[in-house]
Amino acid sequence: MNNHFKIFFIFLVISLTPIRYTYSQTNSTQNDFLLQNFILSLDGGISYGFSDYKNSSISPSVRGSFEYYPVIIQNARFGIKIFAGGLKLKFDDERNSISSNDGTREIPNEIITDAIQAGAGFCIGYVLGNNIIPSITVGGTFLEFSPKDSDGKVRPLNKQNFYEKNIFFLILEGELKVKVSEQLSLNAVLSYYPTSTDYLEDVSVSSSNDTYLTGMVGLSYAFKSNSDSDNDGIADSYDQCPNTPKDVIVDEFGCPLDTDNDGVADYLDKCSLTPINVKVDSMGCPMDTDKDRIPDYLDKCPDTSPGYEVDEFGCPFDSDNDGVPDHLDRCFNTSVGISVDSVGCPIDTDKDGVPDYLDKCPGTPLNAKVDSLGCPDETAETFYQFNLRGEDTFSNSSANLKESAKLILNEIAFYLQNQLNSKWRIEGHMDSQGSVYTIKKLSYDRAKTVFDYLVSQGVNANQLEVYGLGDSFPIGNNNTVEGRNANRRIMIIRED
Repeated sequence: MNNHFKIFFIFLVISLTPIRYTYSQTNSTQNDFLLQNFILSLDGGISYGFSDYKNSSISPSVRGSFEYYPVIIQNARFGIKIFAGGLKLKFDDERNSISSNDGTREIPNEIITDAIQAGAGFCIGYVLGNNIIPSITVGGTFLEFSPKDSDGKVRPLNKQNFYEKNIFFLILEGELKVKVSEQLSLNAVLSYYPTSTDYLEDVSVSSSNDTYLTGMVGLSYAFKSNSDSDNDGIADSYDQCPNTPKDVIVDEFGCPLDTDNDGVADYLDKCSLTPINVKVDSMGCPMDTDKDRIPDYLDKCPDTSPGYEVDEFGCPFDSDNDGVPDHLDRCFNTSVGISVDSVGCPIDTDKDGVPDYLDKCPGTPLNAKVDSLGCPDETAETFYQFNLRGEDTFSNSSANLKESAKLILNEIAFYLQNQLNSKWRIEGHMDSQGSVYTIKKLSYDRAKTVFDYLVSQGVNANQLEVYGLGDSFPIGNNNTVEGRNANRRIMIIRED
């Protein structure tokens, strides 16, 4: 084997090695015939030469080959073919002598050239339907040949080793494989050999080299198939996710698609459009640590306690914007800009029941009776404030007015109608029995019931404001029955 063939063969192996690892994937094919990647073939047929002799005859040829396809892309496969075989070439000419490049030569009427060859090449095949694969091979071959007379005698120049009889040259061939079974197929191969010598028939006349064709048919056996155990269209040898569930769409590496690249496959992903780099849970949805339905990456209050309604930023609602969330706020409707305490109620520094923003006498002594402006005035209750005991005004634990209370409220309504420009606040107060929410709500509902009744009796609604203050301003001891009775009250206080 000469150096040209050695160099070509080494180049072929080196070239295919990186391709095997760089492109070892299959895209969108489930054709078992195409996925066959180790194929052994045996072919036999005819050969026909073209030389300086005028005529050529059909002669026999035989060949064995091995094909390896490491790369399968769409409906095409790419690989190498290694082959070896033997053939005869028959040439005849009625002339007895010929003017050659080596002088006038006497020639026999018939020459028979025995040859053996071995070579390799790059293959490209493309599947047609499910059962036919045409392919093209381009490569090189090593040929050892020996021209002889028809009676088997070695020709003189051949015997003298006058020319190189071990040669290397390029080849081109086309092949058609037809599937017979899962591992067997029929072959038809046509090969063209443009040799690098003009001495195939032991004489050189022209300036061009001799050539020959072979046409063969045979049988191929795929002794290893590129299986696809999870039927995702990606051969097992290339499948990086070999256990993909049935009917799941996969990428070129056989792994389920993950459109938003969050690490959770689309078929499991309940939130398929998660922004990039956002942490997700096992279902592919952004993490929500405090379970308030606002994902952590948008949550401005990530530690909200369970059970509270939140706004679009994940923070508890603060309806009156006083800085105290509703679930802690005992005074729901605080006016904007009013300073409040930790429970959301207007600050009352001197504890006289009149918040600082209304208190005209902020330093009133503790327990002193005050008017609606927070100033000491024994007559204030007569003209500026009405106090209604809860048990006298409402049915037990409800905001339903008693009939007897309506008589008192009728008198108050009459009085307020005569104070046309006056402003009044209706405050609902409760004891401390029950949940914060229940207390606060009932205090507001009772004040609102009084408001509705006064308006129904002709009082201008614009004169009145309603406040549910819960148990924020007790006037009695909530640990005693008497104190709790005193704390459950409605206060109607003049504000102008």
